[in-house]
Amino acid sequence: MKTDSFAIARSQLTREPSDTAAEPDKKVNYVRRLFSEGPDEYDFLLKILSLGRDNYWRRSMVQKAESRVSNMVLDIACGTGLVTYSFAKTGAYVVGIDVTREMLKHALELREYRIFDVDFILARAENLPLQPDVFDASTISLALRNVSSQVETLSEMRRCTKKGKPVMSLDFARPRGHLFKPFYRFYIFRVLPTFGLVISKHWKVIFLYLANSIEKSRDPERIKETMESIGLNESSVKRMTHGTTALVSGIK
Repeated sequence: MKTDSFAIARSQLTREPSDTAAEPDKKVNYVRRLFSEGPDEYDFLLKILSLGRDNYWRRSMVQKAESRVSNMVLDIACGTGLVTYSFAKTGAYVVGIDVTREMLKHALELREYRIFDVDFILARAENLPLQPDVFDASTISLALRNVSSQVETLSEMRRCTKKGKPVMSLDFARPRGHLFKPFYRFYIFRVLPTFGLVISKHWKVIFLYLANSIEKSRDPERIKETMESIGLNESSVKRMTHGTTALVSGIK
């Protein structure tokens, strides 16, 4: 059963969202519609998309945050709660934020929700209904490509994080190697959409969207520069799995 150890923290957590970026824009609406269907298959298909490396990616983020009992963690674009529950297993209290109601509903229906200290809030990453200087770590996973404004999202994450604590983004990236890069493009543009079509036409569309968003995404080093521009220090980039993912972090 969930404990009352974070009852005071919960009572002081939220605030009224500001007027800035209050109304969803076209990109938010598109992403919301795209991921509102198929949350039940999301976790399984992520295994396929990541070639089974997604657990390692999440562990790397949890280790980087040095999460422990009594910590409070903010998980932006939490989806079905994979990262949320990974942090909760360390004993932390975790708040998951997502713009897609169906994803949050799936996360709430999991057995882990009855066991760990987690809460979920339906909100935009660019306009968090949360108090400043609350969390011991703020994270966003495989989703910085999907937000309307990376600067506003990272700034909101920084605002909600305590001084001296990390803000982190884990996301797909374009690999650098000349030998691996052609294989990777063939995999995400050809193999994955074909596999998605086996599940449903909608999942083929999702995989094509993901492939195109990865192809057009900013390099991790550019995200590092953005973190530095909003006042995060000690920024770093850790590339993983042949450079197909990157963990970018900075300290408030």
